[in-house]
Order: sequence, then C-alpha cells, then structure tokens
Amino acid sequence: MSFLVNPFANALSSLTWEGFFATARIIIIILDVALFLGIIILIWKAWEFRPRLEENFRGTGEDEELTFDHKAILSQWKKLHNDAASAPPHSVTLAVIAADNFVDTILKGMGLEGDSMADRLQKFDPREYHTLEGLWKAHKIRNQLVHTPGFEISEREGSELLKAYEAFLKELGALE
Repeated sequence: MSFLVNPFANALSSLTWEGFFATARIIIIILDVALFLGIIILIWKAWEFRPRLEENFRGTGEDEELTFDHKAILSQWKKLHNDAASAPPHSVTLAVIAADNFVDTILKGMGLEGDSMADRLQKFDPREYHTLEGLWKAHKIRNQLVHTPGFEISEREGSELLKAYEAFLKELGALE
C-alpha cells in the first residue's frame, strides 16, 4: 500500500505554488470557454421558443385581407388576463398597461404608421369601428396610469378597461 501512496505524496511535495496556480488557471480558462460555449448553444436552442408577436399577423398586399395568427394572439391575451388576476389591484393596473402595449404592437404589425398609439388609432374610422371610442377611453386612462403619479384604478375599472381592449381586438379580427 505504501508503494501507491509514496508516488502520489512525492508528486504533491514536488509541486510548487507557481505550478499549482498555473494549472488552476488553465483549468479555469477551459471551464470558462466551456461555459461560454454552453450559453451560446442554449441561446441558439431557445431562440425558437421566443415570443413572435410580430409574426402573429400577415398581410399579403393592400387589396388582400389581413390575417392573424389567432392561436398565438389568444394565448398571449389569456396570459395577460391570468397575470391580471394574480394579485389585484396592482396586477390589474399592470395588465391594462400590458394590454395597451399589446394592442399597439398589433397595430404596428398591421402596418399602421405613427409615432404613438394615438397616431395609429386616428387612422381608424369611428363609424366603421364601434369599439374605437372605448379603446380611446382605455388608452387615455392607461396614459394617466403611466404619467400621473398616484393615479390608481379599481379592480372593477381595470376589468372594464381590459374588456374595451378585448372588444376592439375582436372587432379588428385579431381575437375570435
């Protein structure tokens, strides 16, 4: 047994601190490179699972009807509602802000131009879209939530605002 321990003990006793740190440094560099490559591979693999709201609607031309990926939009809308129900009233406030951003993203995806959501909403004819007035009201309250310190809404008001966003999306044809 001592013949096995002695070579190991001799190797340890002959190792200098400089040699130890040089070896440790090489091992750490190899681990860093391996971890970096692992992160790159994970990002590459996860890329297919990213949310693709921009791809949830497709227009093929000015004369052709705009089509939506109803399944993806409905899935994201349901997630927004679940988040709203998680911890009212603050979650409802955040859901109203998220719903406004959601609708604005859809409007941008439709090709509507403008610097703000208000600019894009002005492109709609209120005689053609009956839910547009409710959407304008919801958007104005969302702006107050974001820009006015201390402005709050009740859970019931938040629920009504979410219904206004949902009604507009249904009338637009994005939600079925």
